[in-house]
Amino acid sequence: MPKPSSFLRPGCRELLAGSLDRLLADLESPCAELLNITQPLAVRAAHDRYLDAGATMIRTNTPGGSPERLDRYRMHDEAFIVSYMAAEHAVKSARAAEAATGRARWVLGVARVEGRTRLTGFLPLDRVERAARTMASGLAGGGADAILVESIQDPARLASAIGGVRRGLADAGRSLPILLTLRFDPFFASPTATARDRVTGDLAAAASAAAGLGVDAMSVARANLADSWFDTVRVLARTYPGRLFVDCDPGRDALVRLLGDPALGPRVTLVGGGVSPDDTAALRRLIAGLPNDGARSAGTTGCVNDNIALPLRRPGEA
Repeated sequence: MPKPSSFLRPGCRELLAGSLDRLLADLESPCAELLNITQPLAVRAAHDRYLDAGATMIRTNTPGGSPERLDRYRMHDEAFIVSYMAAEHAVKSARAAEAATGRARWVLGVARVEGRTRLTGFLPLDRVERAARTMASGLAGGGADAILVESIQDPARLASAIGGVRRGLADAGRSLPILLTLRFDPFFASPTATARDRVTGDLAAAASAAAGLGVDAMSVARANLADSWFDTVRVLARTYPGRLFVDCDPGRDALVRLLGDPALGPRVTLVGGGVSPDDTAALRRLIAGLPNDGARSAGTTGCVNDNIALPLRRPGEA
C-alpha cells in the first residue's frame, strides 16, 4: 500500500502515542534515556505496545535527552548517540508495524530544549542552540520523520531552539517538519504584565514568533495556564495560523470541544497524550465516535484532500 507523502496533509488526523515513562519504569533506570543504549529491546517493546494500540505516530524515548539533563548522569557528551539510537529503535518498530499491517507509521523525534537548569540557572542562547542542534542531528540521523521541539515561551530562546534544530537537520542532511509544544515557565514571564497576560499573552506572543520561524504545527502544554486549556489554544490559534496538534491529556470534554470546533477542528493534524497504550486505545475509540468534521480519523492511510502541506521524505526515498 503506498504511503501518504506527509502526515501534515490537509484532511488527515493521526494518532500520536503517549509517554513511555510508565512502560519503562519497571526497568528502574535512574535515566530513562540511558535505556536506549543498555536496553534497546525493552524500548522497542514499549513502542510496539503503542503501535498495537493503534498509534500511527510514536515518539522517541528522549524527553530528557538534552545535554543539560544528561549532564546529571555524567552523560553530557552522549546526547547525540542517545538521540540517534532512540530514533533508530522507534524507526525499526514503526517500519515493522508498517510491514505487518500495510498502514503508514511515523516517528516523532522529541527534543526538549531547556531554558534553565537547577545547577547552572538560566542558559545562554548559544547553549540553547547547541543543545537543540545536537538532539536534532541525532534524531534525524537515526531516521525520525519529524522533530518535536518542546520549548518555553521566551521568544529569544524559542528562536535559538528552532535555529539549532534547523542546523542539526542540515548536519544530518535531512529536511523534516518541525513541530512545537509551547510550555509556560513563570521564570520567563513578562515582569510588568497582569497575571493572565503573563501566561496567555506571553504564550500568544510565542505562538506568533513560531509562525514567523516557520514551525509546521504547534501545541501547548497544560501546565501553569491561567485560562482553560481550550481557551488558551483558541487564543494562540489567532496568532499562529498553521496546523495544530494535541500533545497532552486535556480531558475528554476539552478534546471533544476542540475537535468539534468548526474553525479549530480541521486544523488539528495530530491527537495524542496519555501515559499508556490503554489511553491511546481509548483516545482512538473516542475520535472514531465523533462526527466527521472533514478530517479522517487517526489510523487511516488516505486523505480526503491530496494537496500536500509539506513533503516528507525518509532516508532512501526519491
